[in-house]
Amino acid sequence: MKLRVLGNSLRLRLNRADIETFRQTGRCEEQVQFSAGSRLVYALEASPVTKIEAEYSGDRILVRVPVDMAREWVASDQVALSVVPPGGGLSLLIEKDFQCLHPKGRMAQDDADAFPNPEAPSVSR
Repeated sequence: MKLRVLGNSLRLRLNRADIETFRQTGRCEEQVQFSAGSRLVYALEASPVTKIEAEYSGDRILVRVPVDMAREWVASDQVALSVVPPGGGLSLLIEKDFQCLHPKGRMAQDDADAFPNPEAPSVSR
């Protein structure tokens, strides 16, 4: 799972393995280790909430998604879940990670477990 922070927005991108973990357990978690004893943990959790929400506490970011919404999302072709609060506030975007169309523009990373990109040119056989 990848985390992107930009201004007052958070974006989580899950590859196929992340989606499967989330489907089976209702949770997906990653961490960034900065130094001994200093880390940032970020997680996505299916929870009995009524809307998508996020919480930051004790070097942890927890994004909660209503259970029914989470089940529907992982079982469908739906790409993203999002919330943009009216009048400002934290915007959240949770999406399935697609394979990169321009790999030279990214740091070296393996996206073999990413979802096939629907914008990739089709290969005729």
